Amino acid sequence: MTWKRFPGVAAALWLLTWNAMGQGLIVDQASGTLEEVIVNGSLIPENDLAQSFTPSLNAVGFAQLRTLITIPGGSTVTLIVNLRDVAYNGPILSSTAPVDIVTFADVGTFYFPDNIPVNPGQLYFFQPVLQSTGNLSIGDKSPSSYSGGALWSNGLMSPQGDLWFREGTVVPEPGAPGLLLFGAGALVFLRRIWARWRG
Repeated sequence: MTWKRFPGVAAALWLLTWNAMGQGLIVDQASGTLEEVIVNGSLIPENDLAQSFTPSLNAVGFAQLRTLITIPGGSTVTLIVNLRDVAYNGPILSSTAPVDIVTFADVGTFYFPDNIPVNPGQLYFFQPVLQSTGNLSIGDKSPSSYSGGALWSNGLMSPQGDLWFREGTVVPEPGAPGLLLFGAGALVFLRRIWARWRG
């Protein structure tokens, strides 16, 4: 029994398996790792923060920021992230869905409505914006080894610092029709193997 005898089934199984295994987040740019301990932060809305970055992919689907603490303690705040073009206060290309932050020292993942097209190698900006009352400290690093951008605070660039961030694209999960097709193809394939093995 070889795959050459069932090229359609083999191709369908390969494509659907690849799609199922490829789902999730693809990180493009990052100023830090998930294991990194971040203890410094910049307070919003007292400070108007933005992080510049230079994508190497042609889309942005998510941004991750490290939130340190909400003030007053125990309160919930709602945060969005704007994706800006050209400058820290440039045109807004898209905004993430609002996320309620209820804990401190956590990584928040903010999803854009879709993978937003961008030009690789061009400078873009993330801007965290509170949508509720209260305050929030966004984790930052100084010095930072990220060379593709910098932290902007109140219109001024920090030459050595960055927000802790990760960004990239979202690979969608396979839909129900794809999963059904995968299951049906696997059953047909296994039935044929069983029939050949018995006969």
